[in-house]
Amino acid sequence: MAKKRSAVKDTNVKRQKVVAVADVDVQSSLLSIDDIKSIHSKINESSKNYNNIVQLLKQYDLIIPIYNNCSNDQDVDLKSRFLSLTLYKIFSKLISSNKLKVSFGASNELKLVCKWLKAKYDDFKTQLFKIINIKSVDDENDDENEGLYSLKIDSLDLLMKLLNLESQYFSPNENEPYFANLTYKKILINLLKTGELKQILKHDATINNYLLLEFQESYFNKYWDLKYFMFNELQDIINSLDNDTDKQLLVSNVLTLLKSKSIYNITEIDEITSNNYTSNPPLKTISNITQFNSNFEKSILKLINLPLLSNQYKSILLILHKRIIPFFNNPTNLMDFLTDSYNIGFKLNDISISILSLNGLWELINNYNLNYPEFFIKLYAILTPDLLHLNYKSRFLRLLDIFMTSTHLSSSIVASFIKKFSKLSLTAPPSGIVCIIPFIYNLMKRHPTCMLLIHSTSDPLNDANYIDPFNDLEHDPSLTNAINSSIWELQSQIQHYHPNVSSLAKIITQPFNKYNYNIEDFLDWNYEKLINSELSKKYKGELSIEFEKWNKLLGGLKEDDTYLKDYDY
Repeated sequence: MAKKRSAVKDTNVKRQKVVAVADVDVQSSLLSIDDIKSIHSKINESSKNYNNIVQLLKQYDLIIPIYNNCSNDQDVDLKSRFLSLTLYKIFSKLISSNKLKVSFGASNELKLVCKWLKAKYDDFKTQLFKIINIKSVDDENDDENEGLYSLKIDSLDLLMKLLNLESQYFSPNENEPYFANLTYKKILINLLKTGELKQILKHDATINNYLLLEFQESYFNKYWDLKYFMFNELQDIINSLDNDTDKQLLVSNVLTLLKSKSIYNITEIDEITSNNYTSNPPLKTISNITQFNSNFEKSILKLINLPLLSNQYKSILLILHKRIIPFFNNPTNLMDFLTDSYNIGFKLNDISISILSLNGLWELINNYNLNYPEFFIKLYAILTPDLLHLNYKSRFLRLLDIFMTSTHLSSSIVASFIKKFSKLSLTAPPSGIVCIIPFIYNLMKRHPTCMLLIHSTSDPLNDANYIDPFNDLEHDPSLTNAINSSIWELQSQIQHYHPNVSSLAKIITQPFNKYNYNIEDFLDWNYEKLINSELSKKYKGELSIEFEKWNKLLGGLKEDDTYLKDYDY
């Protein structure tokens, strides 16, 4: 077995040596920077030297395999960047002088030259797209990829500059507003597929994709026309993707663009729509906010119906109420997605997804008059033993506090929530119990009829024959019979080992003449805060721990000042 492993290792070493030798041979075939300058000068001197463009383009057939073989060479990096910049200068000059656009009445010879130059220009863009799609050798080692990173960013910048030139000079009619949709669509297709699944951040499903972040910071966040035409094309881009990996990468790339800031500020929309990247965009088209919202809505609905990862579900639901719903013409179109997300949370045994989906549903109910008759049944189903162990418990309790503000809720529904929370406190951590006791107190202050849960004449803690009338298996909170039960579970918390929980639980034994608690003061408590609050307490006098003082715990000798005298160690 050892011999086989040694043979495989030797074979791999040989392969690496062969690749290294091959790369050296290829690198020696690359044009020098002086050679590229010389060819550039000849092309500028006369149109007879346009064939030299082919020589420059063929350099990519040597360069791209070098990067695909994960080679790292500063000389190749410099030559590659200089080559791309030189070709950009050549084609930008040709575009601005209308050499790539057939003029009316041109001779057949000029038409052939123009068609040939246009083909070479398309080849140049194709090579830039190939560079963008080169896979990095090791995304965690920035030093190894620095040259490739720079080359990719240069390629993106050059493509965006070409987009601007095309929008300025490729208009069907002179001075007619125009935006080069086809080129921009190709840029977006290639850009939104970049990155790797391992770069998707677990906590918010955005992606640590340096190329996308460059596009976001330098272009997308600044210019309205780029935003408008992205969502104009996004549906077709999604349809063009074949495999799930590309779709999941696209979702995280789009989430990264959406999450940083709102698509536009509604109060400053006139100023925003006048800030465009291209020099002569179709202003009448892109200033139509209703149409923009329609494109945005269709694109997002298409996006959220893709096969999403669990953290992508959560990320979309987290930004829904601020980054998505305000820019929909008809937000109620999200109802199916939100109800499906709620059910998926239970299927995946991850109620945090269900909690976040209810957040969006409440937004639609409260602001867009959505009728959702089973809302409180769905809300009640989230009260599971896992709830008070989640990071999202604070978000849920904030929402639930809003949901339960209505004084028109029936006492049977409110009593069910109180009783359920009381029952959950038996298995909850101290940080969870500290949250729900003030919450229950506020509910009882708001709904005095639920005080029956405290003034019950039964004594379940001391009565062995007591049967709680509360039906814990009932899904409908109006049918649990909680109003005839009691919150004996909270009374038992008076004996809790943690002093903060114990002292807080005593409020149910006192007259309800205090003001409502501000639950925000309790929602962010955790074990660390609870421990630190105890450690930082200042006690008057000495703290009573034992009736007698001992100088030693373990001494090994049977001395009078040792606690465990007979312990031999």
